[in-house]
Amino acid sequence: MNIAKSSRRKGFTLVELLVVIAIIVALAALATPQIFKALKRAALAEAVSNARQVKLALDTFATDFDGQFPNDDTGEGVVSGGTGTTYSNDYFRQLFLSGATESESIFWVKNSAVASKGAPDDKIKESGKMQAELILEQGDVHWAYINDQTNLSTGSRPLILDGYPKNEAEFDPDTWDNKVIVVRIDGAAKPMRMRVTDNKVLDGSNKDILSSSADAWDGESTQDILKQPEPRDK
Repeated sequence: MNIAKSSRRKGFTLVELLVVIAIIVALAALATPQIFKALKRAALAEAVSNARQVKLALDTFATDFDGQFPNDDTGEGVVSGGTGTTYSNDYFRQLFLSGATESESIFWVKNSAVASKGAPDDKIKESGKMQAELILEQGDVHWAYINDQTNLSTGSRPLILDGYPKNEAEFDPDTWDNKVIVVRIDGAAKPMRMRVTDNKVLDGSNKDILSSSADAWDGESTQDILKQPEPRDK
C-alpha cells in the first residue's frame, strides 16, 4: 500500500504544474526589463567605443592633411572628383581612401534609426585595391559629422554625433533613452542627456550644442556643415 502511494506521488499534479509555470512567467516578467536595460547599456558602451575609433581615424587623417579633418578640398586629395558632399558617408569615405581605417563596422550602430538593420559587409576592395563605390554605402553609417573643422578648432566643438532618423530634424530619444553620443574635437566622447521638451543637447551654459549661440561656436552656424548619414531605404 505504501509503495502504491509512493508511486502515485511521482511528478507534479496538474495544479502544481500550473503553479510552477505561473511562478516562472512572473519571474521572467520581472527580469525582462532589467535584461533589456543591461543590453541597452552594453550597446551604448559599444557605440561610444566605435565613435572613439572613428575619432582616432579622423586624427590620423588630419596628420596627413595639415590638421584638416575630411572636407571638400581633402576629398579631391584622396580621389579624383572627390568623395561627395551630401552625407557624412561621403566625408568618412575619405578615411578609407587615405588609409586611416579599413573598418566599416565602427560607423554602424545596432538598432540605429538611420542605419541598416545588418552590419556593413566590410567589402571595400577589389583585386586588393580600394573601391570608393563599395565604401560606406547607403545605410552603413549611423554617425553625423560636422564638416570644415581642423584639429586646432575649438576643442569643445562636436565633431561626431548620433545621426538623425530619416527625414527628421532632431535626435531620436529612443536610441539611447534620451541621450546622444557626442565626440568632441578634443577627444572627449560620452553620452549627453537630451532636454525632454525639445530633444536638444545642451552645453555647460545650457545652450544647444549645435546652435551658433553655443560657447564652442562663437556665433558660427552649423546648419550647412552638419552632415547627416545617408539613411537606409526602409
